[in-house]
Amino acid sequence: MQLTDAEIREILARRKIQKRQRQRRRRRNTLIALLLIIVLGAGIYWFIGHKGKLGKKGSGSGSEEKPKAYTGEIRGTIFIDPGHGGMDSGSDDDKDRYEKGDTLKLGLAVRDQLELLGFKVGMTRTEDIQVDRTERGLMANKADAQLFVSIHRNKADTGGDGVEGFIPKKNDKESRMLGENIMHFLGRAGFTERSIRAGTLQSTNDDYEENAAASMPSVLIEVGFLSNAADNERFDMNLDRNARAVANGIDLTFMEIYEPEKAEAYKKVIEAADAASKDVTGKVTTATEELAKATGSMLPAKRESTGAGIDPQAPAPEGSDDE
Repeated sequence: MQLTDAEIREILARRKIQKRQRQRRRRRNTLIALLLIIVLGAGIYWFIGHKGKLGKKGSGSGSEEKPKAYTGEIRGTIFIDPGHGGMDSGSDDDKDRYEKGDTLKLGLAVRDQLELLGFKVGMTRTEDIQVDRTERGLMANKADAQLFVSIHRNKADTGGDGVEGFIPKKNDKESRMLGENIMHFLGRAGFTERSIRAGTLQSTNDDYEENAAASMPSVLIEVGFLSNAADNERFDMNLDRNARAVANGIDLTFMEIYEPEKAEAYKKVIEAADAASKDVTGKVTTATEELAKATGSMLPAKRESTGAGIDPQAPAPEGSDDE
């Protein structure tokens, strides 16, 4: 049957409409798939970052019950040193935020996490008081602690972000392991990983007084830069997660030194979680790039960590006082 010109035009128009509909369906399905990948990635990150909270029951008002206290045999003693305190305010953010307050807040949270993991925890201070720097390491010696961690925050005049640490100048394997484990777990919590260095900021032949006095593996860890707004937000918004990160780094180091059979099993769990995280990260990154191309938006360029930081043992500025 011969089709008329009008019928041919109608058929072509119908096919064109059907083609547009198929294209719209494909775009819609692609966007749905991208969103599902992003949601899945966020879910896995949430699981990794909050696995210590799983199993807790809510109170009904949105608050969480405190985890049950550890009732087993004490595994060992850890000493936590919240840096600075009292008249020694440490670094500041050029406003009204002082290092001594942040280190105490995080130090107390780390203590709570370590106690849940079965450790006896000693503290150089639990309030805003000044403690001699050499005395901090000696306190850990008197307590027969197996590991010593001094918590600080960094500052730079220009740039600078992330976590770095200082270990004794002898650069012993156990202290380096302690610093790197804590830094890597804080990296999983969102901080940039910088480096763990032996000695001081000025010299590899000198020691910070805390490290010099401590007779056990020790590290002075700088948890983000006070001079960096993003680091301050990471510190404030994820305090519990950051505390778990520090505690997990200490826990892994303790296992590697004193409980090697547990360490192997624990590292396999970490490696599996990392592999899953990297796989999802790659998919999310690809999906985000495709979405950016489709919408014509630009992805922000990756920012490299800069800034040398300041000496964590530098004397407090003149006129510094309690918060």
